[in-house]
Amino acid sequence: MRIVVYGAGSIGCYLGASLHSAGLDSVLLGRERLQQVLEQHGAIELSDYQGAQQRVTDVPYHTDPKVLAQADIVLVTLKCLAMEDAAQQLANYCRPATRVVCLQNGLGSDLAVRQQCQGLKILRGIVGFNVVGDGAHFHRATEGDVHMEHDPLLMPIQHAWQRQGIACELNSEFDRIAWAKLQLNLNNVINALSDLPLKAQLEQRAYRRVLAMAMQELVDVAQAKGIELAQLTALPATWLPKLMNVPDWLFKRLAKRMLAIDPEARSSMWEDIQHGRPTEILFLNGAVASEGEQEGIATPVNHALARLMWAVEQGKRPTGMSGPELLAAVTS
Repeated sequence: MRIVVYGAGSIGCYLGASLHSAGLDSVLLGRERLQQVLEQHGAIELSDYQGAQQRVTDVPYHTDPKVLAQADIVLVTLKCLAMEDAAQQLANYCRPATRVVCLQNGLGSDLAVRQQCQGLKILRGIVGFNVVGDGAHFHRATEGDVHMEHDPLLMPIQHAWQRQGIACELNSEFDRIAWAKLQLNLNNVINALSDLPLKAQLEQRAYRRVLAMAMQELVDVAQAKGIELAQLTALPATWLPKLMNVPDWLFKRLAKRMLAIDPEARSSMWEDIQHGRPTEILFLNGAVASEGEQEGIATPVNHALARLMWAVEQGKRPTGMSGPELLAAVTS
C-alpha cells in the first residue's frame, strides 16, 4: 500500500516522515524548494514539545504530481485555498477508488475535491496540532490528535502514527469532530491579530473573552444544525466559552494542559500573514458566520474577526492589537 502525502510542507513532512519511520510506504509530494533543502540535509529531523527527537532518512520526496498515479491513499495537507487546484491534479492522476483524505482545518475545503473527483473516495480529516518547519527540521509545537473519517484501509496509517506517538482516531460521525476542531481554531485569527505567541496570548483574559464569544456563537450555530460537538479537550466543548472567561489566575490553573505548548508557538494564520499569504479565514470564522446566516443565528463576533483579518490581508491595518483593543473592536 503506497501513501502519497500531497502538500508536503511542515505538517505533511511531519506526518509523512512519521509514517516512513514506522515502516509504511510513504511518499512526499511538494515544492521543489523544500525538496532541495531535504536533499542537501540528507534526512528529515522531527521533534515535539515534549522533547522527543527523531532523524528519518531516505524519505522519497517528489515534485511531479504524476506520482499520485501510484497512490492507494492520498493524504492532502495543503491549505484550504489550494484545494481547487489540488482537485484538478487528483482528478487527472489518481486511479479510480483511490482514498483521498482532506486534512484541512475549517469547513468546506473538501467540496472542490468532491465535485471534481467523483471517481475517488473522498474522506475528511483534521490535524489537531501545529508544526513549525525550519529547513529540514519539523517541530510539533502543541498537543492534539489526528482524526479521520472511518475507513478500514486507513487503519494501518492509524496504527503507524500511534506507534510514533501521534494519537489518531477514525470517526464515523465526523461532523461532530470537524465542528469541535473548528471551535478551537477560532483562536487562529485572534493569535494572528495579537502578534503574540499562543501561550502569551491565551494567558490574557481580554483576548480570551473575544475567543469565548466566538466559541459560543459556534456552539449556538452547531445546536441549530443539530450537531453535538465532540469533546476534544479535557472539558466538553460547550464548557469552553466559560473557561475562557475566567480570571487569568484561575485559567492558568484550570488550563494547564492547554497551555503546555512551546512558549514561541504561534498559529498557522500568523505564519501566513508574516509571509504575505492569504489566510484561511473564510473556512474558519467566515464559515461560522456563513453557517449562522443560513440558520438565522447572529454571529457578530466571528463576522468582526473575519473583517479585521481581511483588512490585514489587504494591508489596511496592522496586527499587534492589544486584548482590550481587540475586545472593543469586536463589540462596538
